[in-house]
Amino acid sequence: MLEGANRIINDAMSTKATKTTNRLHFTDLDPIRFEDFCLALIFPLHPWIDIRHYGRLGGDGGVDIYARERMEDGAERDWYVQCRRHKSTTKAKLTKAVNDALSKANKPPDVLLVVVACDVRRSSHEAYIKYASNKGIKTPLLWTASILEAKLHAERRDLLFTYFGISEATEARHREATISRNISLKKRLRKELLKHPKEIDWKKARQNPPHKFQSSEVIIHSVDDTTYPDVDFKETGISSWFKLEIWDFYHNGLEFIVGIDYGIVDSEERWSIIEYNGSYDKTKYKKIKMFVVARIPYQNIVDYDTIGDEYYPQPHIYCRFANGGSPYEGFRRVLISGDYPCPMDPRQQFDIHEKT
Repeated sequence: MLEGANRIINDAMSTKATKTTNRLHFTDLDPIRFEDFCLALIFPLHPWIDIRHYGRLGGDGGVDIYARERMEDGAERDWYVQCRRHKSTTKAKLTKAVNDALSKANKPPDVLLVVVACDVRRSSHEAYIKYASNKGIKTPLLWTASILEAKLHAERRDLLFTYFGISEATEARHREATISRNISLKKRLRKELLKHPKEIDWKKARQNPPHKFQSSEVIIHSVDDTTYPDVDFKETGISSWFKLEIWDFYHNGLEFIVGIDYGIVDSEERWSIIEYNGSYDKTKYKKIKMFVVARIPYQNIVDYDTIGDEYYPQPHIYCRFANGGSPYEGFRRVLISGDYPCPMDPRQQFDIHEKT
């Protein structure tokens, strides 16, 4: 059982933890509403002399939004805006957007902004810029889905609720509730996982953090696990349950030992990982031993059971495997060769093969 668990833990070690959120679906807006959204995003962009939304009533002559800008030097610029709610776009579609904008124009606008509800390949983007420039447009601009989302989160969070039902107040309340929940969980875990303060030798605990815990091991479960107590035989990714040695608390959760690395360190505290029997220049480096420590944040801990069961009497911790299919938000290495565990500075790490 432990060999299988260790194999899968090692797989997890090679996977960088990530946090993902759902993208906004601009294509869920109907075409008219998408134009309204574009107008709302553009409206505060400049102190416009004139701004008109033609597309809503149809017969726009190829221009969904027209605006005139007065710049700092007093000069004026005409803007044409094309709003294209495409699920995907091509060079041909972008070329058509340019042609539509110019179809009934007496002269090319100073700025043509094409807003699309999808992302665009680099080749298509560059082809659009070149084609529009050749048609006499001084400043061709293209806003894609990625740019729209960045603008919303950085500049116009108010529009997130208006057009997508995402409330900033709701988000704030959620953050506040998360903080309160994490603090409460931290207090409970410290009370139930740690020994009574009178039983802890604090000098020993500084040398060996696991000393202050009632149990040195815990069982980690995914909230989606259906295999326990049987072995999870998946071939790739992290197992849905496994045993870990606990290391310590950290500011945002709990730390666990998931492996041991061997390395070398020089006189300037620069260090590198080597194989257990790897060769190195003993005149320049000293061999060291490091724990690989994984971090599980409070936000990924759903609940825990300190009693255990007939299979494993240790504490069981139930987690969301929300970071790249694992419960971890990151890893670090701790030097265990000295009197006290010493965190290894990742900025001091080098590749011995490149160095030599």
